[in-house]
Amino acid sequence: MPNYALLLAHDEHPGPTTEWPAEPGGPCDGWAEWFSTTPLLFSFLMGDARHLPEPVPCSAYQDNESLASLAAPMDQVKARWQWLKAQMEPLPAHWPDSVRKNWQQIDTIISQSRRHWLLLDCATLIPHELDSSEYAADLQTLRERCLQWDCGADGLPEALQVLEQHPQLHFGWWSHSVLARTEVIERDNDDDWPAWLKDNYVERYHSAWDEGTDAYCVMPLKHPRTGEKLPGENERGNWPVGLVTPYGRWLVKPVEGACGAYTSGGHINVRYPEAREGEGEKSGIKDLNGNWLVPPSAGYLNAYAITPRVMACQSALGQGEDLRSLPGLELLHEGVYNILHNEEQDAFIRALAGPQEAPRMLLLDLHGKPVFDSSRYEHVSDFNAKTGLAVARIRVPCTDDNGEGSCRIHEGVVHISGKEIIPCEYELIERGFSDSPPRVLPGGKLLAFTHQGQPRVYSTRGKLLAAPDIWCPPLHRDLRKNELLCFMGEGDEAEMGMFSIKDFDFVRTGETWQDYRAALKGMFRGLDGQAVETRSMTRKELLEAEDHDWMQDLARMLCLDNADEAAELLQQWRDCVADPDPAELGWDENAEEFDPELMQISGDENALTLYWVHLLAVATQFARFDWKDADGMADTRWLPGTDDWHWDTPADGMEAGLEHMAEHLAARGLALVRLATDDDSLRITVVRAGDAEAFIERLAQAGIRAWSHACA
Repeated sequence: MPNYALLLAHDEHPGPTTEWPAEPGGPCDGWAEWFSTTPLLFSFLMGDARHLPEPVPCSAYQDNESLASLAAPMDQVKARWQWLKAQMEPLPAHWPDSVRKNWQQIDTIISQSRRHWLLLDCATLIPHELDSSEYAADLQTLRERCLQWDCGADGLPEALQVLEQHPQLHFGWWSHSVLARTEVIERDNDDDWPAWLKDNYVERYHSAWDEGTDAYCVMPLKHPRTGEKLPGENERGNWPVGLVTPYGRWLVKPVEGACGAYTSGGHINVRYPEAREGEGEKSGIKDLNGNWLVPPSAGYLNAYAITPRVMACQSALGQGEDLRSLPGLELLHEGVYNILHNEEQDAFIRALAGPQEAPRMLLLDLHGKPVFDSSRYEHVSDFNAKTGLAVARIRVPCTDDNGEGSCRIHEGVVHISGKEIIPCEYELIERGFSDSPPRVLPGGKLLAFTHQGQPRVYSTRGKLLAAPDIWCPPLHRDLRKNELLCFMGEGDEAEMGMFSIKDFDFVRTGETWQDYRAALKGMFRGLDGQAVETRSMTRKELLEAEDHDWMQDLARMLCLDNADEAAELLQQWRDCVADPDPAELGWDENAEEFDPELMQISGDENALTLYWVHLLAVATQFARFDWKDADGMADTRWLPGTDDWHWDTPADGMEAGLEHMAEHLAARGLALVRLATDDDSLRITVVRAGDAEAFIERLAQAGIRAWSHACA
């Protein structure tokens, strides 16, 4: 969604209970909107040096008590407009017809309004919480902008002269249709489009919705210049497109001839068909209001905005891309490649420069300036906003086992200042995902592993705290309750134990490396070519094998001892076993071997295993996540006890999120139970803490492995 300033006229003084219906005919009218900034004309209408606008609450927001917007009496608004007209008319000769038409439209909307108050809603433009002192300060700054003009003087003051010079940048977009912005602007299926859109346009592709502008990317059914009809899907590559909001605001018009339009870096990128194949597309960049910042006539090919202050385009060197400043177009970096920018993380630009066999890393701020000299690194991951730390990687030449030249990746930790906190000499720095910041463990500790698997513990300031003479197998280089499964010694008799990151103790378990390998082999039985016994069970046999007490116990525990909910779940479960819905169970009815009346079990599985499979199909008490969907986990609020759970560091990875959730639930007398899956996804559920052990035992009877994450 774009940030915007919105003018609304209302019958009553805006307050906490004022209604702002999005449909015409109610107590308010939409006047105008503008993306990214508050245009000068909006501020002028709201107040002057003798009549500053009034800060008021806006009931359109969840916080309807805090002062969020500005309001002005309509008689003052109209008086200021009449004064401005007297200073501006006759209109400047250099104004194009489109601007003159806009002026007349503004005059009509203001002069004919019968409302009593004008509201300026600019909450999305202020990057602070409504009830914060920072928000109040920014709102006051906007209010005091009106001190720059006095409507009792003759002639335009200097602060208003840009209205005459560059009106298209300071008027705003005026239409009563902006009333739609009093509700969330969302994409509709094309069947529900208004007639003006549905009868003349189609989506550029399925679900062609641009979130940066709340606009559809559409193609006209008839070519705007030639009148030709829209060709088949395979011939639409160069057909003109447009960007238009659901309420009719065109940001890119099809008549402009662009074959592509999308937003990035706070701008609209516009592409035109190649003049010659392989040459590159003529392109330009607009602001979010549709005004050209880099017109196509500037000659840049394949141009697009990376941030509000940096654009990329095809390099004049013939390879890679050039980075240039916006809007000044100063050349910042030449011939770079692999450009990355994730505004949801640390917002830095990452790119590579130099020969691909020996690239150097560029780490740039939002203006394209180096954060520090990062040229020795092959890659620098995302920085942690609190600690300022990131994982850095270098490539070191070495000789492989065959005596041939190779290279080895070494990792370390670097501070945002450029200081190397942990030297780049380790195989792995503990973190959530490959591009996550280093994981900060309790006590402000960082964990690294040598190329021999030895754990090394550092402080966040780079002090080596522990370097024990133990090693950790790759499969177990993840922490459980701040402990690592490690081994001391060499060979089959190496002693297994748990290494504590908290106090650096190594507690032996009494088992050896040989015992560990044997257990691991047993865990993966059947995967090494050994035959696994498979048995068939008919649905009739399954129904006869029902264990009512077992099912009742599971239903009760999943429903947190709520008898009514447990009874309902139990009945749904039994119904599913008796008459399963293939879609609910994920069965492919078109498969040749599909037979809902015949099921297969193997190894330690039994009839209860099949009952469990049917429970998963109907119960809503489980959550399942992709192994790397930490953001999805952070948004979980529907599991019992998670309605007030907040985890704001998903970059730390799934394991950290599970630990955080388990601790939160434990304080509420609940336990987080993790269930084994047959793929790389994670499945969890919540039971009462006192039921966790019994719940896991019941699942074990079905051959289902589960564990309480708080006790992992």
